Amino acid sequence: MATTEAKVANCEEIINHRFTNQLLCLEALQASGHVLTWKGKFIRVHKNDRMAVLGDTVAKSNICRLWFSTGRSKGQWTQVEQALLGNANLTAVGFRNNLDRCVILNQGTTAISDKTMATTVEAILGAVFIDGGADVLGAVLLTLELTHQLLEAVTLNLLPPHI
Repeated sequence: MATTEAKVANCEEIINHRFTNQLLCLEALQASGHVLTWKGKFIRVHKNDRMAVLGDTVAKSNICRLWFSTGRSKGQWTQVEQALLGNANLTAVGFRNNLDRCVILNQGTTAISDKTMATTVEAILGAVFIDGGADVLGAVLLTLELTHQLLEAVTLNLLPPHI
């Protein structure tokens, strides 16, 4: 079984972000409520569901800013939001990027549920935001391929057609 330090390092490599405060990443990966060992000491870290609330909100804000800059319709925002930030996609993103190898589970739990994976991805996004801000979060969203074709800018031709 990988150590907590190894799980954090693996997560950092996957998302291409080195945490200034690695305990933020540790909290994001903590799907259990147990005391953890970190650098030779026992520590208590909040379960990741709190961090996931923040991650969901800041990811939505970041993606919404991109959508807004495209000039697309409100209905298209709904499409983007559901496609990118729905639990099914967050679960797929987590497993596709091997983040399941980083999740810290309760002892005796061997499988990571879809809900746990989605929550962990959201929590990682929240931890990245706290650690590095909105621009770093944007880079991690791209690294994890949390993007959508409707986020590409719309080019409007305001000139009359030539006859």
